[in-house]
Amino acid sequence: MYEIEDKLKIGLEAYYFSPQKLNDGTTGKEYWLCGFMIEKIWEKFSIFVNFENILNTMQTKFDTIYTGTITNPTFRDIYAPVDGFVVNGGLKLKF
Repeated sequence: MYEIEDKLKIGLEAYYFSPQKLNDGTTGKEYWLCGFMIEKIWEKFSIFVNFENILNTMQTKFDTIYTGTITNPTFRDIYAPVDGFVVNGGLKLKF
């Protein structure tokens, strides 16, 4: 995190997830999650934007979330993101 007090905030995050033992006895894959945020601050308001899962890590890219047929699935553990890259932002008002 880098901050210029009352003016700007910038942050970067990274997480490593090691292989995990799943309920069905198999082992899940390892993966990384990275994010970035920035906020510009003025006297009465601030604007921010947040970038989550920049690497677009999704369990469906490297492992299955179900076995069996589409009409008779058996669902496996969800241990990694399934939504991929996400961007959000907003406005903060000071009253």
